[in-house]
Amino acid sequence: LGSDGHGRRSSTPPPAQEGLHLRTAAAYPHPKRMRLSEEHSSCCEDKISSLPDEMLILIIDKLDARTAISTTILSRRWRDLPTYPRTCYDLTVDDALPPRYHRLKQIVMEAKAGYEAEKNALKSDDSYASRDQLYSFKDWKWKVRLLTPILQRYERLAMRRYVKRVNAFLLAPNNVQQQSIQKLRLQACGTSNFTDQWITEAIGRWGVEDLELVIDNSCWRYDFRLLDGCKNVRLKRLVLSNCYHRFAPNPLTFQRLTSLTLCKESSRMPRVDDILRNCVQLVDLRLKDSSGCQPAFHIFVPNSKLKSLQLDNYNTVGVYLGLVPYLETFACRGQPTILHYGLVPRLRHVSLNFLQTGDDGKNDSSGSNRTYRLSKFFLGWPPPLEYLVLQLRGRQVSSFS
Repeated sequence: LGSDGHGRRSSTPPPAQEGLHLRTAAAYPHPKRMRLSEEHSSCCEDKISSLPDEMLILIIDKLDARTAISTTILSRRWRDLPTYPRTCYDLTVDDALPPRYHRLKQIVMEAKAGYEAEKNALKSDDSYASRDQLYSFKDWKWKVRLLTPILQRYERLAMRRYVKRVNAFLLAPNNVQQQSIQKLRLQACGTSNFTDQWITEAIGRWGVEDLELVIDNSCWRYDFRLLDGCKNVRLKRLVLSNCYHRFAPNPLTFQRLTSLTLCKESSRMPRVDDILRNCVQLVDLRLKDSSGCQPAFHIFVPNSKLKSLQLDNYNTVGVYLGLVPYLETFACRGQPTILHYGLVPRLRHVSLNFLQTGDDGKNDSSGSNRTYRLSKFFLGWPPPLEYLVLQLRGRQVSSFS
């Protein structure tokens, strides 16, 4: 390197050495430039898509529903992957709702809980103040009036995105490789014009074996006879919440069920009767969270294979186990009800959890002063039991096993 005339060394090479300097730089590039070029090439290269199908399928199974669906839609490589029957999808509208929606809804729920607590406290003190005089009721009513339009707007926007996402997944073109899904959960705010198509495609086309359908803030009626002509029906377990079967005879889909859970509006007694007539393979039946008091629950299924019956917060006048030859386990939780035992020769496990009843009636959430004798829970011909749990709330909790 030469001098600049002031005694300082110059970074510019002399003309004689310029060619040698360029050849040396080309032969030995700068280490920093090498790292940048390598990082650029590595960023542009899609290494994940070059993995074998088995590893890609394991990756998809670990993703949440939104990411998995987006990946299979945008990438041809991922879309054409064969799917195993173990694949499960949880498509909920909660994924499309912002965090602010859940915070506002929590405020409304806390205000309602405060009103219920104050009402129960006044009831225990034998106070008969009107509902409109309670501060907690006014606070809850004001918050509901203020926040309900905001919550509904969030739900409408979320449902639009949710409908597009589910349509892209379940209503795919016929040329898309057919999948075999073992478990699928659909949860929506209100109903959609595509709900019937979703159920038909999920059960009849994709062969879902385990389906859970939850309808919030509304109720939906579906005719399961639409699936009678489908050849790919493998449904074994069905969970319905606010979605019930139309009154129609002998749908073939129910004849294949081994597990059935009916929640809220789905658990109304006339609709349960209409379903149980055809569930000859049913092993597990659960009724949960009924609205209002239901008529007496009579079960008389001589040809049924039912082994487990659970009533969870199912408010009914009485339960009559007329003829259930294979029943082994019976559980009832919620408000107390009359229990009558008929021909249940294999029944060995009974669990009665009536924590809403006190021995003097004061702890009864229904507001009545009625007392309950133990004999009301063992009418008829109770079989010899191996395991019995009885829980009552009052001055003390009794548990027998």
